[in-house]
Amino acid sequence: MNCLQNIIRINLEENRRGLIREMFKTIKQYNVIAKEIKGRKIRVDDNHWVTDFASCNYLGLDLDPEMDIDVHKSIQKWGVHPSWCRLVASPQIYDDLEVKLAELIGTETTLILPTVTLISIGIIPAIVGKTGVIFLDKAGHETMYEASKIARDSGATLVSFPQGDLDKLESLLVEHKDNPRKLILVDGVYSMTGDYSKIPQIVNLAKKYDAILYIDDAHGFGVVGENPSAEYPYGKRGNGIVKYFNLDYENIIYVGGCSKSYSSLAAFVGCSNEMKTFLEAFATPYDLSGPCPTASLATLYRGLEINDAKGEILRKKLYQLTKKAVDGIRDLGFHVFNSTYFPIASVQIGDAKKLVETANILFDEGILVTVAPYPMVKKGEESHRLTFTSANTDEEIDQLINAFKKVRSVMDK
Repeated sequence: MNCLQNIIRINLEENRRGLIREMFKTIKQYNVIAKEIKGRKIRVDDNHWVTDFASCNYLGLDLDPEMDIDVHKSIQKWGVHPSWCRLVASPQIYDDLEVKLAELIGTETTLILPTVTLISIGIIPAIVGKTGVIFLDKAGHETMYEASKIARDSGATLVSFPQGDLDKLESLLVEHKDNPRKLILVDGVYSMTGDYSKIPQIVNLAKKYDAILYIDDAHGFGVVGENPSAEYPYGKRGNGIVKYFNLDYENIIYVGGCSKSYSSLAAFVGCSNEMKTFLEAFATPYDLSGPCPTASLATLYRGLEINDAKGEILRKKLYQLTKKAVDGIRDLGFHVFNSTYFPIASVQIGDAKKLVETANILFDEGILVTVAPYPMVKKGEESHRLTFTSANTDEEIDQLINAFKKVRSVMDK
């Protein structure tokens, strides 16, 4: 056994994620190669197609024929990929998009970087510095934890609280009340359940103890928005979880992702002009990361125009499809993690062996899902994570429910 093989062996033995690697050998749903795509159907073999319930293209813009309008013109104008880091120079389209995004979400300005992950890695350590305190929601996205570890290695303090446990959060804020740099990290919409974070209550706590609330709304942006109602349960405009709760940005740093609803490689920070200038100097991805490809910036621009024109129609259809799927699977006797009808739902299987077996049944029935074993989720909460898009059809939802009927028969044995 050579040195590299030995390192791999040691890591597999000491890290729980080695369990996931072992599942690569048995779960058909992992590392799928899409050989052909027609709508939400994917050909994965010569004679086998699966319906996609694993992507996060919530508005279905990845399949919208209008999305590629003017992309070629943008590439001709700016090149395939800008060669500068953002600190040096940026094509005008960046500035145009930052203005449009700020208008949409209601902040003074925005700052675009390629991914939410890069934003977390850049901003979280920049804000807390060497002596600040990070209050991390344990259910928050793993990338916030990775960014927090970078900050902790530089001297910051990292503490955590269980999802929704505001008493624990407040006790931690009291404990660190004299620290002038306090940063609370939460998801806007939780990535495994589609549930919404208790943003209004956390905002109040943050104001009470002079802290900043950092919201990772990678999933919520584009789906949830202002003025929710019976007719528009997600709200309107898709301008994010802060607007959904009718809040301002006084003590909030808002992070939105565009790779999901807008099918474009880009993410942004909604903030004040003063904060933007600070981040341009202190957030390392601004000067150490490559930029977004021109095509992604162009599709994002076009996607925002499509959102203005027909976003409410897309979101209304998305809600109807999601509700039909979640209700239909619940009617079969499954526990589904989802209290909002946001287009993420995890169907609890609760057993590693049956998770593998039922994942393969779904695949054979023509259904692609995200399989979530331990340690991706807690033991006993092993699930099949489903995501829905407005490009799905009622017939595809029926196919999904029928596939879970077969899963139910296995679960009942």
